[in-house]
Amino acid sequence: MKPTPEESGSEERLNEPGSEEWLNEPGREDKLNDLLLDYVEACEVGLEPDRESLLAEYPDLRDDLVAFFAARDEIERLAGPMRGRVRTTARPFSGNDASFSESELGQLGDFQLIREIGRGGMGIVYEAEQLTLRRRVALKVLPFASSLDPRQLQRFKNEAAAAAHLRHENIVAVHAVGSDRGVHFYAMQFVEGQSLAALIAELRQSSQAKPATGSPHPSALAVDTTVPHARQSTERSTSGAAHFDWIAGLGLQAALALEHAHQTGVVHRDVKPANLLLDPTGQLWVTDFGLAQIAGDSALTVTGELLGTLRYASPEQALGRRGLVDHRSDIYSLGATLFELLTLVPPFDGRERNELIRQIAEDPAPALRSLQRAIPESLDTIVSKALRKEPSERYATAQELAEDLQRFLDRRPILARPPGIAEQFRSWARRHPAMVLTFTVAMTLITVGSVVTAILLGAERERTRAEQHRAQEAYLGERKRAQEAETRLALARRAVDELMRLSEEELANRPGMELLRKRVLRTALSFYQEFLVEPRDDLAGRAELLETTGRVERILADLAVCRLTTRFYLLCQQAVIDDLQLSGTQRAQVNELTTRVGKEWKDSLRDIGLTSPAERAARTLAQARVNERELLAVLTGAQLARLEQIGRQSEGPSAFRDPEVAAAIGLTTEQRERIRVIEDDAAFGWMRAAAQASHGASAMASQEKKRSLDERLLEVLDKDQANKWREVVGKPVRGVLIPFGAPISTSNH
Repeated sequence: MKPTPEESGSEERLNEPGSEEWLNEPGREDKLNDLLLDYVEACEVGLEPDRESLLAEYPDLRDDLVAFFAARDEIERLAGPMRGRVRTTARPFSGNDASFSESELGQLGDFQLIREIGRGGMGIVYEAEQLTLRRRVALKVLPFASSLDPRQLQRFKNEAAAAAHLRHENIVAVHAVGSDRGVHFYAMQFVEGQSLAALIAELRQSSQAKPATGSPHPSALAVDTTVPHARQSTERSTSGAAHFDWIAGLGLQAALALEHAHQTGVVHRDVKPANLLLDPTGQLWVTDFGLAQIAGDSALTVTGELLGTLRYASPEQALGRRGLVDHRSDIYSLGATLFELLTLVPPFDGRERNELIRQIAEDPAPALRSLQRAIPESLDTIVSKALRKEPSERYATAQELAEDLQRFLDRRPILARPPGIAEQFRSWARRHPAMVLTFTVAMTLITVGSVVTAILLGAERERTRAEQHRAQEAYLGERKRAQEAETRLALARRAVDELMRLSEEELANRPGMELLRKRVLRTALSFYQEFLVEPRDDLAGRAELLETTGRVERILADLAVCRLTTRFYLLCQQAVIDDLQLSGTQRAQVNELTTRVGKEWKDSLRDIGLTSPAERAARTLAQARVNERELLAVLTGAQLARLEQIGRQSEGPSAFRDPEVAAAIGLTTEQRERIRVIEDDAAFGWMRAAAQASHGASAMASQEKKRSLDERLLEVLDKDQANKWREVVGKPVRGVLIPFGAPISTSNH
């Protein structure tokens, strides 16, 4: 149908050069666009600016603003009554219907508006009556925000003109294009029915709400909103052969319609369920050619609408590859639509724009049969081929897609084949060129490296022989040195064994030799601990380790006996008894215990020469363990800890021989040598004191000697070490503390 004279005149006036003279002034277009867009946005949120203030503030734009305000008022007069009407109820149209009066709904040119039936980013669609021909049409009106942008306006008119040249049984026809009072519109064939988007929503709701009994399905009750053929699809099983044939038939109709458009040079670019209509007879209609929303346009829709369009966009569309977007993009979008019809879920479910673009560009679409096992393999293969990432791997034309769908319906073999391994690799390589380049460079470097390595192998072989000869010589040298080290280790082991034997045979149970034996035992213990960490791979070495472990255990037991002997020796001194603050009962128990221990010690002296040293040592160790348990039962924990500190005081410099004390204080080698001199003086000083005339003089000398000894030790230590030493020995004992090994007067009991 040709536009009316009024419409043609409006179209011609819009294309006159004089109507766009204001665009030639630099910056004036952007200034006016920004001002009008701000005004529209403010009105949409209920904050309409004062018009008189705007006219006074922008006198250079006064004429344009006055024209805009007049046009806006006219549109508000036309659209206002329709906003209050219920859009979801379809009513039969009749020219005699008084409820659709002209005064109530308004008029645009030759078209009487009836009701609003939809809106999107590129316009608002009304059901209308063309007055001259008395026929019902769908009238699409360009929004104000888009009409203010000359590029959007021209795009609107060009796309309407392109769709008007398409004549096909499955394409919604465009009847007229025009404008009235600044409002741009075009009229299309009115299709009574529903979109595939609404049908998918009903199918999804139907699959999620299966009735427990044989009652009608909820979707069957929606007789006012679902066309008969679509209502049947919601009522029958979505996993039966008839259902899949029906979907294949819809895809066949859409593919034939797109093939007709492609043959005339028109690419839809926005094929999706919302743009595919289904009438009551089951016929599919393709609508809204070329009206895909473009990210970054001034009329950008909200996030949900933008994602809705992108969800069916091809990878080249999503990535903005304008030169690669051709008719095969429509094939991809139709495949995505069929995917959702079959599975009731879109191929990609990203909720954010960037995430969805990444999925479309990089992730393969899920296998249809992984979501719905009942889908025939042939139909799965057809849809998968349409959804290939690379345009060259899809159907070359929509006609080829239609022919394969027809073969499926006729139960004949289809031409599409699942991608093989080689094809999958090529597809992956096209999607990841950077990784392919990296792999190629790596393989090239490996090849070059292999060649260079082969060239160098000859020279390296000679060097290897020489290195092997030198390594053999080094091995023999190391083996010899290892044998020498093993020999030295065996000699050292024998020396330590001899030292241990002297301790057990010559020093054990010898009065006055306790301190010397203690030093010998500690020295032997340190050597044995080093032997334990030496590796032994042979069986003989393992046996030696077991023997060494037994010896160390005996040494530790002997040290415990020595420490216990020192404690009992201290408990014989009155100064220690007073320092421990023993109760009357404890004093009696301690006195009884020390008396018995002294008697046991004297009895052990009588066994010397009568029993073997091993027997005496075992007997002494057993008695010491019994005495220790009794001592633990008499003294408290605090008293035992204090007794240990007093024992360290009585040992004097020899306490630094204890590895635990030396490690806690952190003695250097020089400090150890200086303390050893003090230790020798302290160990034999009591002998010089014994030569004095009286015991009182000896006690006084011993006390002065002790003070002098403490001062000498503190001079060797630094400040931190001195503090740690004081923590080890505690506060000094008041009174005379006779060292271990010196004779004790009977007055001290």
